[in-house]
Amino acid sequence: METSFNGQWTAAEVLAAFPQSAAAFMALKTDCVGCHLDRFCTLEEVAAAYEIPLEQLLSRLHEAIQTPNEE
Repeated sequence: METSFNGQWTAAEVLAAFPQSAAAFMALKTDCVGCHLDRFCTLEEVAAAYEIPLEQLLSRLHEAIQTPNEE
């Protein structure tokens, strides 16, 4: 599965394509998971709003996606 995304993707697009990314959003203490505005906020905007360097946000999201679900 393609795991390439960038700062222009919205939080909703990332969450829909990669549900396991929710763990990264929560670990970074964002309110993206469950937010009604997630379809409008790009990852660049999320990073700016939460004062997280964009590269850190992208890295954490990629890590969460690569980590297998533990069941």
